[in-house]
Amino acid sequence: MGASGRTPENSFIEFRLLGVRLIISKDDYEGLARAYWESPRVNEVLGKWEGFREEIIEEWKRIARIYSPSGDETLRAEYMAERFRGYGIQDAYIDVHGNAVAPIVKGEGPTVAFLATMDDLATVADLVKAWDGPIEERDGRLIGPGTNIGSICAAGLGLVKLFTLPEAEFSGTIYVIGVTQEEMGLAGTKGFIRDHPELDYVVDMMGGVGRMSYGALGIHWFKLHYKGPRAHTLRGPGPNVTKGVAKSVTRVFSVPLPPDTYLNISMLGAGKVYNHRSDDGWHSVDLRSTDNASIKAMREEIERIATEVSGEEGLEWWIEPFSETPAGQIPGARESRLVRVAEEVTKLMGFEPSLSSRGSCNMNAGVAAGVSTISTGGGRGGSRDTAEEYANIEPNLLGVKLNFLIGYILTNGKRD
Repeated sequence: MGASGRTPENSFIEFRLLGVRLIISKDDYEGLARAYWESPRVNEVLGKWEGFREEIIEEWKRIARIYSPSGDETLRAEYMAERFRGYGIQDAYIDVHGNAVAPIVKGEGPTVAFLATMDDLATVADLVKAWDGPIEERDGRLIGPGTNIGSICAAGLGLVKLFTLPEAEFSGTIYVIGVTQEEMGLAGTKGFIRDHPELDYVVDMMGGVGRMSYGALGIHWFKLHYKGPRAHTLRGPGPNVTKGVAKSVTRVFSVPLPPDTYLNISMLGAGKVYNHRSDDGWHSVDLRSTDNASIKAMREEIERIATEVSGEEGLEWWIEPFSETPAGQIPGARESRLVRVAEEVTKLMGFEPSLSSRGSCNMNAGVAAGVSTISTGGGRGGSRDTAEEYANIEPNLLGVKLNFLIGYILTNGKRD
C-alpha cells in the first residue's frame, strides 16, 4: 500500500483480455505485469511511442546544450516547463524549489511522482557552456557534454507524451518533475516531497533499464575547517592551517571503513596569495553508509582527528554542514508492489534486473520520507565530465517505456 493508503484493498483484480474474463491475485505480480504487457491497449500506446522517438531524440540534443549547473538550473527548468505545456499540460509550472512540474490528473487513485534530474556537475556545465558544436549522433549514441543528464530530462518529456495519449486511461495522478540540485543535497526532490504528502510512489529515473534500487545510503556532506592566525611568510614558522588540512586529509583517509561505508575527500581550500599563511583552511567530507550507526561512528572519528590535528598545530577547528540524508530501508520494500511491478516489467522487457538496497541519488529523499520509492536505470552512457561524454540511445528510450509501464500499472490503467 502507498503512503496515502488509497491503493485498493481487494485481493484480486478482474479484467477482460480479448473478450476473456480473467482474475488474478494482486500478489501475482508476474501475472499482473504480463496482463499489461499483452494488453492491446497498452501495445497501442507503446506502438505510438515508436512514432515519437525521433522527436524525443531531438529534444534530448537541445536539452543537453542548455547550461544547467547544480543550483542554477533555471534555463533548463524553463525549457522543460515550456515543453510540458507544449505537450498539453497547460498547468505545468516551476515550483518554489526551481523544479519543473507536470501534473497529469485523471481521477481518484494512486499518486506517482517520476523524478528527472536537471542539474549537471559544475565541471560538466562548464563544458556545456564552452561547447561550440552540435551534439553528434553516431553508433547508437549521442555524443557531447550534457548528454547524460539530458537523457533523463528527455525521458521526462517522453513520459508526458505517453501519459497524455487518449488511449492511456488510468485512475490517479502522475507527476513528471524536472528536479533541481541532486548534486547539492537533493534539495529539489526533498522540497517537492515535503510539499506533496499525498504521494504513494516515487520513481527516480536514472536513465536506461536493468538496475533498480529500493533502499538508501545515508549521505553526510560537510566541510572541516581549521582556523589560525594570518601571517606573512617572513614571520617564519607558526600555526599553519594548510599544514593542518594536509594532516587532516591524510589521517581521515587512513581510518578503516566499516562494512558498506564509503568516504571521499574531493575539495580543498586555503589562502589566496603565495606569501601569507591563511587564517582559514578546509577540506570536504563525503561520507556514505547503509548504516546510520556507522556514519555516526565515522563522524566521531573525524572529529577526534580534527581535535588531535588542531592540538598539534595550534589551530581551532569547526564543521560547516552542507547536507545530511539518513540511511534508510522501508520495511518490506523488497516485496512491495512498486518493486515487484518494476522487477516483473523489467524481465518482460528482456532484462534480468539487478536490485540494490544502496541507492545514492534523488530516491534517497523519498525513502527518508517513508514513501515507497525506487530508482530505475542501467546503461545510460559514460565518459561524463569530459568532452567525449556520451549517452546510449536505445537503453534510454527503453527506460521511458519501462517507467511508463510501472506508472500505468500502479495507477490501475485500463487494459481493454
